[in-house]
Formats: sequence, C-alpha cells, structure tokens
Amino acid sequence: MLFSFPAHAVTIVDLNDWTAESYPAVGGFGAGNWTVAPGGASVTQSVNGQPTIFYSDFNAYGTETTGNIRVSGAGDDDFIGFVIGFNPGDASNSAADYLLIDWKRLTQNHNFAAPSVTPGGVAEKGLAISRVTGIPTADELWQHVDYADHSEGSVLELARGATLGSTGWDRDKDYKFSFDFGPNNLVVAVNGIQQFDLTGSFSDGHLGFYNFSQAGVQYSAFTTDEGSYTPPTSAVPEPATWAMMIGGFAMVGGTMRRRRVMTAKPA
Repeated sequence: MLFSFPAHAVTIVDLNDWTAESYPAVGGFGAGNWTVAPGGASVTQSVNGQPTIFYSDFNAYGTETTGNIRVSGAGDDDFIGFVIGFNPGDASNSAADYLLIDWKRLTQNHNFAAPSVTPGGVAEKGLAISRVTGIPTADELWQHVDYADHSEGSVLELARGATLGSTGWDRDKDYKFSFDFGPNNLVVAVNGIQQFDLTGSFSDGHLGFYNFSQAGVQYSAFTTDEGSYTPPTSAVPEPATWAMMIGGFAMVGGTMRRRRVMTAKPA
C-alpha cells in the first residue's frame, strides 16, 4: 500500500506585509508604534500604550507558525503576546471573535477608566489564553473579564499555561513560540514545551502580535510550515485494494510453486 506524504513548505515571514491596528483609545494612552527592520525579519513595538495588534497577511488555519519574542530595556511589566483568528478591523468590530494569548510579567492592579463605568482590577502574572468577542474595554483585556455594565464586548479566559500559567516573562530573553491552528484545535508551545492544547470550534483568521502597555518588544525570525502530515483516514483497505493484495499473493504463490517444480531432482 502506498501513501503520499505532502512536501513541507517552510516559508520565511516578511513582516513588511503585515498591518498594524490599535483598539479604541483609552484616556492618556497612545496608539502602538510598530517598526519593521530592514529586510522584514523583525518588528519592534516601542510605545507603552493602549492594546495594539500587528497582524499577518495570511490566514492561520492549517499552518504551523514559529518565531521569537523578546522584551528589551528596564521599563514596565505588562502584556506581550499574540492573537489568532483575528480579522482586519476586529479591534473595533462588534462581531469580532478571536483568541488572545497574552503574557504578564508581574501581577498588578490598575484602572483604565472611571470606576463608575468599568471598575479596574487585577491582572495576574503568567501566560493565559482567552476568547475575545466584540469590542472589549482596556479593563476587560487587563483582567480577562466581562463587565455586566459593558455590552459591547468581553474577554473570557479559557486556560493558563501548563508551566507558565503563573510565571512572568523575563527581560532580555528570547522565547520561541509555535502555533498549530485548525478549525477545532490550537496547540501552543514555548521553547519547545507545550503550554496549551485547546479544542473547540474556532474561526479562521490571521495571526497577530499583541502588546498592551508594554514597550520595547521585538518579534523576529517567524516562519510558517504548511506541510504537516495527515494520517490515512482508514486503517481498513478498500475493496479494490483488497483485490490487488489478493492478486499479488496469488502471483507470489504461483512463482513459488514453479520454483519448487524446476528445482526438484529425479528419484
């Protein structure tokens, strides 16, 4: 029986083709500033500001994407990370539905708006994955919650990282992330250690880099691989295959009988 194995198609990502998008402004916080390095192999977000995204020119379904993230400098302890299943305009789209993988260095209490509107709260350190729907406020993104008095969006935390769920990132250290994303599964690993294996029903969309109140973040050396092997759907041969196999066994048996007749010696 012969099976075909698709050739791997590893592609180096050119970040010149990606697009920046920021969430609606919150008091005093500016929009993100994404600067792509010459050659397109890396990009740096340099503003300590509102939630901001830099999303890919390809959809993430059916690909394995890998690359590095690094925070340089001594400033701040806030969110770095990614979005997946994100579509253009989702930061201000009331029908948005995508996944957020964000990582906080230290636990911190903060309020981005008037307490009477959306009360502030605590952002826990560690790596988490959340489902974002609609247009969440900065406070909802900060805490991974859905405020009862805010009907435009929500952030629902789904899981914490297997080994990094309560561990913050370190400055001046490279972390290699990998994402394997499909309609019903998302696997995320950091430095080769699986952190999430999430099952569900996920919308197709783009991969994006995500920062919230964190400057000096560089993303680099990203690649995509569309050549993952899919095992055969059935281990039981089809009828036509059975016929070919039986015919082959018959030919082998006939050959063996002829060989015995040709090599027999007279009595």
